[in-house]
Amino acid sequence: MSSACAASLERLSHNVNRLVEIAVGLLVALTVVITFIQVIFRYGLDSSLSWSEEAARYSFIWTIFLGASVATRRGQHIVVEALVEVVSPRLRRAVALGVALISIAFFTLLAYVAALLVDNAWNQTSTALQISIAWVYASAPLGAALTVLHLVNWVVQRPGAGVSEADRKPQPPI
Repeated sequence: MSSACAASLERLSHNVNRLVEIAVGLLVALTVVITFIQVIFRYGLDSSLSWSEEAARYSFIWTIFLGASVATRRGQHIVVEALVEVVSPRLRRAVALGVALISIAFFTLLAYVAALLVDNAWNQTSTALQISIAWVYASAPLGAALTVLHLVNWVVQRPGAGVSEADRKPQPPI
């Protein structure tokens, strides 16, 4: 891949990730606010809001799937390092590339299957909010697709892929 294409992919990954980080921050804040309001109503006013638990749950689900892509971009997923530490640096790069390629295949499959679920869920509505469950399910294919974007970017930018030493990421994103 040409260095211009690689740079464009890196910019896209970076810019999309910044937007997703903002969205995740807003979703976490929304979840906290909704939960806090529900606690005030339930214990302070002795009244319960019928929609708050469902809204907080759906906000949290979106946070999880979008947050997984952010963690991928940052290389912050949990990694078992015991095996990787005992192999040579050359083999370490090969293992990291293999893990990234398997992860790309997994998240691509997840995005596809989750998209099928979204398509089948349009007629189902949530109990309290009365919204289509497909809107909740849509978090899975979107999060998986964003994760694939960041994984592909890592593979293109990885050490040994013609990227300068200063631009290399130290570990695989998954």
